[in-house]
Amino acid sequence: MTAKMHRMHLPKVGEGVLHIPGGTPYQVDTEQQYELGTYVRFGNKGFVYAKAGGTLVPDIGAKQANNQKIGNVAIAADADAGTLVITFECNVALDANELAGGEIVVFPTGNKAFTRRIVSHASNGGAADLAVTVDSPIPVDLTDGGGSVECILDPYDGVTQDSNEWTPVLGMPVIGASDGEYLWLQVEGISWCAPEGEVGAAANSVEVCFGGDGALRLRDSECLGEQRAGMVIAPNTTGNGQGAPFIMLNIDH
Repeated sequence: MTAKMHRMHLPKVGEGVLHIPGGTPYQVDTEQQYELGTYVRFGNKGFVYAKAGGTLVPDIGAKQANNQKIGNVAIAADADAGTLVITFECNVALDANELAGGEIVVFPTGNKAFTRRIVSHASNGGAADLAVTVDSPIPVDLTDGGGSVECILDPYDGVTQDSNEWTPVLGMPVIGASDGEYLWLQVEGISWCAPEGEVGAAANSVEVCFGGDGALRLRDSECLGEQRAGMVIAPNTTGNGQGAPFIMLNIDH
């Protein structure tokens, strides 16, 4: 592989392409350089771009920090198939583009559900109908009152390391970052994460998951529903114990 194959060109916010300075994702940006959620391969590793919602350290996973923003509200205006605007009742005050980068799921009458990424919307001041522009044309006609929608914020906007049992790890910070800074989270390839003592310490026990605190746990019969993190890739220097442990990450993104 030549050196040129390591150079990355990614979409810059609002225009063209931008080369990552130094050709590496191992850096912090004080200003946003790429769309949140942008994915890139660097060698044999995968990374996703995110905004820190608090102080982040590279030792544990960075978690999605937002509750669902809009839940089960009615479609509030007719819209023809092929258009880009969906209007719905909104019982919370939203700043302009607060939902941008998030997702909307639409449940039209007749079991024709679909999802779209939210691109933009105006402020609704207080509780009022909200019209959002989405990233692709809608596939069916919508009618006022003929179904409902639900929405989430951009999950990569404001990731934290607050311990909780309800939200998933979105990636491993590759460098320390402060609230409001931007960075790449590793989601694939060899990495490390602070483990519990059982991780990699027993024969035939290599699969690992994330606990609510963003640290690693051994996958066993007591945590089958917890988020899969990947697997231990090598035992310790004697060949029969925990080691670091080095982890082959496999985080959904």
